[in-house]
Amino acid sequence: MPTAARKKAKETKKGPDLVPILRQWQGIEDMSVAGCTALMEQTKNPLVRLVMEIIRQDSVVHKKVQQLMIDSLEKEAISLSPDELALIWDGVERHAAMEKETIELATEALGHCRLLALRNLLTYLLEDEKKHDRLLSQLEDFKRGIYPYA
Repeated sequence: MPTAARKKAKETKKGPDLVPILRQWQGIEDMSVAGCTALMEQTKNPLVRLVMEIIRQDSVVHKKVQQLMIDSLEKEAISLSPDELALIWDGVERHAAMEKETIELATEALGHCRLLALRNLLTYLLEDEKKHDRLLSQLEDFKRGIYPYA
């Protein structure tokens, strides 16, 4: 849906309806998956194939995130109970520690790497590990929202 059409989308108390925007975005993610797949079929170069695979997999995950958002608006709001959080929290903390360790290792590896292609791949991995760390930090934010003194 073009920008003008989005502006005409159903208005809610919170502003323009988010669902049509997310659905349009999902369509673009589908095109990204198809485009990456086609590019992978056109080359045997392992670096190009890897980059396309990374983007393709990210697009698949993006679509799942967008669908969760749509479902939370159309079906059932996202919730996280204290009991649910308590059941998994030790595992979340262990995983957060692993992510921090991988960030340290990626940073150390970058310091030892001189080859451009490998430095670029290490930078990608480092940024992805930092993203994982941020996602786990967001769970910590949810926890603080549920348990203000946690």
